[in-house]
Amino acid sequence: MRNHTPRNSTKPGNGFTLIELLMVFAVIAILAAITFGISRGVADARNRAKAKVELAAISQALEQYKARYGDYPWINIADVENNQQVRNASHGLLKTLVGWQAYDGTQVGGTDSEGNVFEKAKSVLDVSKLTLSDEWPTSSPEASPGLDIYFEDPWGNAYVYIYKRNESPGTWEKFGYILFSRGPDGLADSDNLDESDGTFEDEVDFKEASGNIDNIYAGQ
Repeated sequence: MRNHTPRNSTKPGNGFTLIELLMVFAVIAILAAITFGISRGVADARNRAKAKVELAAISQALEQYKARYGDYPWINIADVENNQQVRNASHGLLKTLVGWQAYDGTQVGGTDSEGNVFEKAKSVLDVSKLTLSDEWPTSSPEASPGLDIYFEDPWGNAYVYIYKRNESPGTWEKFGYILFSRGPDGLADSDNLDESDGTFEDEVDFKEASGNIDNIYAGQ
């Protein structure tokens, strides 16, 4: 008795079906999204920690400066939403703390608010321990920084520093200065803040404004 093999029999296929391939791609996409989310979260936490350390270093330098010269640097911003003004203020703060500018904004060789000729003062901080927007002048660690050099946070934005106005220091009402990083979004919202005298209409509302929700403040 002969065995007959069906003519239309087929061998099991070794390839993936379209549905199986789609499932594989979906799993890969999910794993990639999870990995990216974790990496981004770790990077954000690292940057926030770095910003807090740098803000603490700047705050310490400011206290040393006040103990030595009697006041914090007078550097005011008309609008914290203006990036150029924030950068200029951060530069002015840096220039003052390293001794190339008097607390009232007087430049080396000029006459300060007390009638004295201002000479280069001693630096109160080590700039190598902080992030700057550009390389420090290679000619000398004591060289005067150019306008394009300022304190920069881990997200590439200038730290916000506000204190007395040079032309009217007596109008400042806040006890102490204002210093913070604008966080990952690089934004600052001026609602509820009067930059001219440092007062808050409502400090809680200021910090919870859409542009300030991710800000990192010195001492917090």
